Amino acid sequence: MIPIVSLAGYSNSGKTTVMASLIRILKRRGYKVAALKHAAHGYTMDPPGTDSWHYAEAGADKVAVVGPGSFTVHEFYQDEKSLREFVDRIKDVDIILVEGFKNEPVPKIEIYRQEYSTNRISDMENILAIISDIPMPEDLPRFSFEQLEDLADFIIKRIISI
Repeated sequence: MIPIVSLAGYSNSGKTTVMASLIRILKRRGYKVAALKHAAHGYTMDPPGTDSWHYAEAGADKVAVVGPGSFTVHEFYQDEKSLREFVDRIKDVDIILVEGFKNEPVPKIEIYRQEYSTNRISDMENILAIISDIPMPEDLPRFSFEQLEDLADFIIKRIISI
């Protein structure tokens, strides 16, 4: 099974910035990384008017787009699916970094920024570390937003090297 870690926190806490930085760091260190983003409020695959958008609007259950160097499949479904169902489809990587899915029972790194985080995430038993701009009360490893190289070391030791 491919190791997974979710970067979880509330809107504007810095999840996307941290995740993009971690991807760059891990890639530079030779790891193959998958990124999975939870779009809790939905999204569209392509801008309106594109061919693939028309196929989706016509009711296709799956729309695939193939181009030089990439292949994308957009699949539509009615029932909410678990994170595990999506993770199990990803192959040939060393780690899957997930942005979001804060309520799923997977290893997490909580991202907390004092000015933007209104609450802590509730899944405390799965939190491995915290990235924060203030001290936190838990006895968990804490990283600042400037310590992402150190966080990558932590992820390699605690998640990838298991």
